[in-house]
Amino acid sequence: MASVIYDEHKGYCVTNEPINKVNENEGIINNGLQTLPWDLYLPEETDDLSSASDNTSTSTPKPLTKQEKREAKQLKKINASRRRKLKREQELDNKGESKFPDFKPYLAKQELKALFSSIVKSTCQNSKADAKILQYHSIALYKSDLEHILPGEWLNDNNISLIYELIIQIFIKHGRKFSNQIQLLFPSLIQLLMHFPDDVESLLPVDELKSSKLIFLPINFIDEMDVDLEDANNGDHWSLGVLSLLDNTLYVYDSMQIDDDEISEIQLKKLVQKLQSCNTIVHGKLKVRHLKCDQQQNFDDCGTLVELNSILLMPGCIS
Repeated sequence: MASVIYDEHKGYCVTNEPINKVNENEGIINNGLQTLPWDLYLPEETDDLSSASDNTSTSTPKPLTKQEKREAKQLKKINASRRRKLKREQELDNKGESKFPDFKPYLAKQELKALFSSIVKSTCQNSKADAKILQYHSIALYKSDLEHILPGEWLNDNNISLIYELIIQIFIKHGRKFSNQIQLLFPSLIQLLMHFPDDVESLLPVDELKSSKLIFLPINFIDEMDVDLEDANNGDHWSLGVLSLLDNTLYVYDSMQIDDDEISEIQLKKLVQKLQSCNTIVHGKLKVRHLKCDQQQNFDDCGTLVELNSILLMPGCIS
């Protein structure tokens, strides 16, 4: 089966050569973000303490204060704890035992609530108003957006857009060779693309997409076809689509895969037709392939898994 690989001279291309596969039975715990090559893209931090010590290396060192001594002892304890934890993980790995900690739903919910309260308290003067939490380039995140991280909620389009903007600004726009071959489109744009009746090509950043080979599309499926699209967060389920212009295939990662899901298939077919009508970008008929991915264990995590799958696919695209 053909696979997409990165070539330092050609960029992204399709190959029939076998690639090393990860053991499917080997599970990992990952939030996705830690897999991104941050060290390669973020500017190096200057160590003010080390530079200061270099300038005063010839002078007599001052004795540590009581506060500095306490901090040094605390640092030693932290390092010792890290070494013990690493040693324990290595021992478990050698024995073949599971390293997965027991998930505690109640504690996880309490941590999310505490995190939400802490952010709102530090950024909003009036906790009842829908105040802006932050502005990151083109994305404004409001208190109402942040409420979607609370237990029982699911992510909205602005939550996903914030993560996509982070990836775009730090990794895609870094200036790396062939980085323009990867494009991430915001969910609101995909929503318009699926339901806009007129010329959809006018909605897209055509100039940027012309040179693309892989386009990430967060798809929001709607169970009721006659729903009012003006309502906020009106979708019912998130899935990730990756459009490969290398082989004219839309790869779909669905965390709640259901056989014979007619409504979703109708909307997916409609999206494919809209994409095929963009002759400047898509050349030829598109195929659809559903790929295996982690399945959610509840009704809330579809947006989270769209972000996670997007991030997990990124290192192979940008590094």
